[in-house]
Amino acid sequence: MSYQFTTTENGLRILTVPMVNRDSAGVAIWVKTGGRYESKKLSGISHILEHMLFKGTQRRTIRQIKEEIEGVGGVLNAFTGEEATCYFSKILKPYYPRALDVLSDMVLNATIPSDELAKEKTVIIEEIKMYRDLPSQHVHDLMGELLWPNQPLGRSLAGTPETVSQMTRSDILGYKRNYYHPSNILVSVSGNVDHEEVLESVASIYGKCQSKKISVFLRSESSQAKPRTHYYEKKTEQTHLVIGFHALSRMHPDRYKLGLLHVILGANMSSRLFEEVREKRGLAYEIKSNIAAYHDAGAFTVSAGVETKKTARAVSVILKELSKIRKNLVKTGELRRAKDYFMSQVYLGVEDTLDHLLWVGEKGLCSGELPDKEDIRRNVESVTLEEIQDVAKRLFQTRNLNLSLIGPVSEAMQKEITKNLVIEGS
Repeated sequence: MSYQFTTTENGLRILTVPMVNRDSAGVAIWVKTGGRYESKKLSGISHILEHMLFKGTQRRTIRQIKEEIEGVGGVLNAFTGEEATCYFSKILKPYYPRALDVLSDMVLNATIPSDELAKEKTVIIEEIKMYRDLPSQHVHDLMGELLWPNQPLGRSLAGTPETVSQMTRSDILGYKRNYYHPSNILVSVSGNVDHEEVLESVASIYGKCQSKKISVFLRSESSQAKPRTHYYEKKTEQTHLVIGFHALSRMHPDRYKLGLLHVILGANMSSRLFEEVREKRGLAYEIKSNIAAYHDAGAFTVSAGVETKKTARAVSVILKELSKIRKNLVKTGELRRAKDYFMSQVYLGVEDTLDHLLWVGEKGLCSGELPDKEDIRRNVESVTLEEIQDVAKRLFQTRNLNLSLIGPVSEAMQKEITKNLVIEGS
């Protein structure tokens, strides 16, 4: 069954994801704002606002918000990203109108109590400190700063203890007023639901809301002339590192080629990096690649946790694998396995009502295009060995290389690593 999408007169978008023979339903309210929309002074405000929407509305207390969903066996949560914030619930199908009402009440009518804000700012500052104490997490924030220095896209979504502590209720109410309006909102429901029924429910909730201009952010600056490094000395049991490259935007024509390159290099236990770095050489417990894609930018990263004395060796082996896939075509069977894995992940990911809803909703909000599984399959199947190599050549270049590292790495080792940050043939 196809997705159904409606835009109302006040700019609100409504998406339903029909999934028959399901007992559950998913409900998600997407707001087109996040870390990229924040000034440096207000860094972290999207995340604070996300927390505060759970702290009571004009109609519901904190406890009532949770009890109305959890009291009938549902789950309630939210997350903040660079380009979107999402509030969601998974619940038995007969109760989805309740979830829609609770989530919409939070988005439209949160009161942001001053006493709760004071407590929550303290909680978030502790959350920031917690992640800074987790080098495997913190090292990715350092990579963002390398890829997009002095830009919102390169800042931590949680902000800093300084920006969070200085945030006022007035700041948060103003931010909510500017971004939480129908033109920026997508309401989505999945499961055995009727689109017209959802439209009627949404109209009764959002019908009187006034539209405003759709929010925009400044384009990122992703150009880079030479390698960048950030060595963060810290006494840890392991050294954690991320090697990163500027990559492709969310809707780039070559995004499926990059996705297959990611599968081949580091998406699973049969990938090249896992086989070479962990299985053959025992240099790391965890080694993986990852793709981040935004409206106008993207990143391809490789992350690992290694024994400190083996750090230089691990970096060298990773870079040689990246050089190798630039130089030589992948094997036919290897590409076949990557295509099968890619499509299996797509199909497995849409079996669950909430997972399917979040996948489609993010695409509908941020790209304006709804995914088609068979169109994805056609694009994936059309990728050739030569195209995988071409994408690798474009991305994996010495001038496009970044390294962030946290651990007790000596100055001598830092110099050795920096000296050898080279992609052969680039």
